[in-house]
Amino acid sequence: MIGMRILTMFMVFCICACGRTGIPTNKPYESIDDLLNAIEEAGAEIVTISQDAPFFDVDSRQIILNGEMAEIYKFESADASERGVIHLQALLGDAWANTASEQPSARIWSQGRLIVLYFGRDGGTILLLSGLLGDPLQKAGIAEDEPYPPAVPASMRALAEVLDVSPTVIEVVSFEAVVWPDSCLGYPEQGKGCAEVETPGWDILLAVDQRDYEIHTDEFGQEVRLSP
Repeated sequence: MIGMRILTMFMVFCICACGRTGIPTNKPYESIDDLLNAIEEAGAEIVTISQDAPFFDVDSRQIILNGEMAEIYKFESADASERGVIHLQALLGDAWANTASEQPSARIWSQGRLIVLYFGRDGGTILLLSGLLGDPLQKAGIAEDEPYPPAVPASMRALAEVLDVSPTVIEVVSFEAVVWPDSCLGYPEQGKGCAEVETPGWDILLAVDQRDYEIHTDEFGQEVRLSP
């Protein structure tokens, strides 16, 4: 049954690529429903789990696509979608680096205002999504010439928890590798001592609602300290 489903989706993709009747390759989709309809027309099985996927506070769906988890997000503009991709890659960076996690298999597609995140490994489903949306984005980092170090997403999560906001509203202003003069990363806690030992880390500047927050971390973001 699964083999037949994969074969069906492969045939649909081939028909599209040859320009015959079927689902046009890389057709622009204006809404989540349009994309879901196209996926279903290709023979895929979709079960909607929730109308609210977890990563962004926008129109979204959390679905089971051919037995695997997937999420679809629709943003107000293509620019907002591009920013969403950056945040999503940063947030998933640690999971991608952890080979023990299930999330290294996650793939991201972005087209217009839509972002699709697929956590499965099914080759036929990946082929289908690529036929509809183009090639998946690279999952190694934010951009090939300037990936975020692990300390940046760690600092974003820490600040989001302190401010009780979504990490997606946090802007990365700058990050710089430094060597802190002590184990407190330059931010000593009242009543606690600091070992006077040089500690490699990062000086990170984040912004929320036009307000800047300076954050000090160790090299890998395991220790995160916000400006007192």
